Amino acid sequence: MTEMAILRFQDVIDQFEHVDDVDVLARARTNPALRQALEMSRPENWRGSGLTPDQILPVAVDSGIAVAWVPPAHVLQALVATSPNARIGVLREHEADVLTQCHALLDECHDVWVEDERTLVNRAIAAYEAGFHEAAMALAVAVGEPLALWASVPRVKVFESEQERVEWELTKKSSRYGLAKLEIGAVKPGEKLRRFDVLRHALIGPIPKFFTPYHGRPGEMIPDTVSRHATAHNPTVKHLSPENALLALMLCVSILREMQDWAEEVRREEAFHLGP
Repeated sequence: MTEMAILRFQDVIDQFEHVDDVDVLARARTNPALRQALEMSRPENWRGSGLTPDQILPVAVDSGIAVAWVPPAHVLQALVATSPNARIGVLREHEADVLTQCHALLDECHDVWVEDERTLVNRAIAAYEAGFHEAAMALAVAVGEPLALWASVPRVKVFESEQERVEWELTKKSSRYGLAKLEIGAVKPGEKLRRFDVLRHALIGPIPKFFTPYHGRPGEMIPDTVSRHATAHNPTVKHLSPENALLALMLCVSILREMQDWAEEVRREEAFHLGP
C-alpha cells in the first residue's frame, strides 16, 4: 500500500513565487504544493497566462472590466498589452471567445442558491447574442446589482476591537455601494497586496466603476462605462451600448461563478459539522 505524501503548509508558501510562471499549469500537475498555491492565490483564468496581479488588476479597476474567471487567458493578455483606451475594442474583437467562456462558466453554476441568477444571466446573454444588447444590458445590470453588493462584503473580516466592528457595520449600512471602492482604496499606491487578497481584489476590481455615483440631474455627465445608476436613473441609447452590455454580462458571470464556489464551500462545512 502506497502512503500519501503529507503536504506541509510551508511547502505551499514556498511555491507562491512561481504561481505566475508561464509553465505553472504543466508543473502543477506533478507538484501538489504548487497546485495548492495556485488555487489559493490566482483566479482560474489567470493561470498560465504569465501575467502578474500588477498587470491585470488595473484592467479591472481603471476600465471596469471583470478579470476573475472571465475573460479567457489569451484575452487577458491582449487587454494588458493594449492601452486603456483600446481595451473595450479588444473585448469586442474577442467577443465570441468571451461569450463562449461565459456559457461554460454558467454551466458550472449549479447550486440551488444561484439558480435564479444563472437563469436570468443566461437569458441576458441570449438577448445579447440575438442582437438585443439594450435588453441584455438592462437585465444584466438588474441582476448584477445584488451580485455586486454581495461581492462587496467580505465573507470573512477580522476586527481588532468591538469598536472597530461597530464602525465597520455603520460603514456597511451607509456606504453599501461604496464598499468595494473603500476596500480597494485602502491599499496604498505602490503597496503590495497580500497573497490572499489578490483573489478578492480581482473579483471586486470592476465594482466601483459599476457603482459610479450618478443621479440623472440635468447636465450631469453619464459614466463612460456600464453604470448601475445611469441604467436605473437615465437609460439612454448611448449608454445601453453593446460594449457596456458586454461589460455587464462579464461582471455578472464573474461574480456568479465566485458565488458558486462559495456555496460549495458552505455545503462542505455544513456536511463536516453534521458528520456521517
